[in-house]
Amino acid sequence: MSLAQQALDYQREIDENQKQIREMVMESYHDMALGKGRDCNEFFEELEKRYSNDRI
Repeated sequence: MSLAQQALDYQREIDENQKQIREMVMESYHDMALGKGRDCNEFFEELEKRYSNDRI
């Protein structure tokens, strides 16, 4: 695999991770707007765990 292809694959992975994080944030925002009251600490722990696992 060429260096250029590796760079493109890496960028796609970063873009997908950012998309998923945005979706998680918006989902929680909509839940809060509807009064579902998701605990923000729970949300950020989940987000931090996901980010930490992706970096390993």
